[in-house]
Amino acid sequence: MDAKLQEIAERRAFVRIDDDVILKYRKVGHSNLTHMDENRPTGSNSFTIKSRFAAIDQQLRPVRRLLEQCSDELAAYLKSIDEKLELLADLAFKREHDSRNQPTQKVSLSASGTSFLSQKPLELGTLLELWLLLLPSHTGIITLAKVVYCQRLEDNDGQQYPYRVGVEFKEIGEADTDLIMRHILQKEADDRRKRSRMRRK
Repeated sequence: MDAKLQEIAERRAFVRIDDDVILKYRKVGHSNLTHMDENRPTGSNSFTIKSRFAAIDQQLRPVRRLLEQCSDELAAYLKSIDEKLELLADLAFKREHDSRNQPTQKVSLSASGTSFLSQKPLELGTLLELWLLLLPSHTGIITLAKVVYCQRLEDNDGQQYPYRVGVEFKEIGEADTDLIMRHILQKEADDRRKRSRMRRK
């Protein structure tokens, strides 16, 4: 990647949107980092199935482009396989995760981190295992995150979530970063279309 493209990629990593996601987390001690994968709750594999498919797709993308150039029929066949895999991924996810009964949370999301409301304060530097479900695609991402700020909100009397916590993603894979960035760009495009329709009314 040349310097200009690298600069664009770095700028995009800090593009931030307000979004509604399903989010949960647990604290992770530094001594437990090596065993984090082993101690994950049942269902983590199905939760991240779409992001893992995306990682494989990213690795095979150059080969796929070459194959698609060989034949329109082959390109159509590969597309149909993608659609079947998407259906299987949805089925595997919904079999173990019923997101309909899980409340969404308003967050400020970028490819490098996120902020969310919390019932309790979290100390700076605390490591979290963050489970992030992007909607409406139901793309699940599990990543390590580090608390970089925790602010008590003004006028928080009686609020259920009186703290705003900001975290920075750590050890997040390139494919997951790409998924978040594509989600952000899609959300921005959808919002622009909605505003355009409202202006025409």
